[in-house]
Amino acid sequence: MGLDASVPGMARLLLVDGVALLRPEEQVFTAMLTGFANQQLARNLARTTVEAGRTR
Repeated sequence: MGLDASVPGMARLLLVDGVALLRPEEQVFTAMLTGFANQQLARNLARTTVEAGRTR
């Protein structure tokens, strides 16, 4: 299987040259929390459980 193979559930990353984040620390932190919450939801945890503080 090559690097370009499509795998179900695979995340894709698209980088665009010349685009800067306005508030890099805040935006990266928010993206990390969102990704962590998505991982927990993918493990079939209830949304209420995830939102109740597992991301703090």
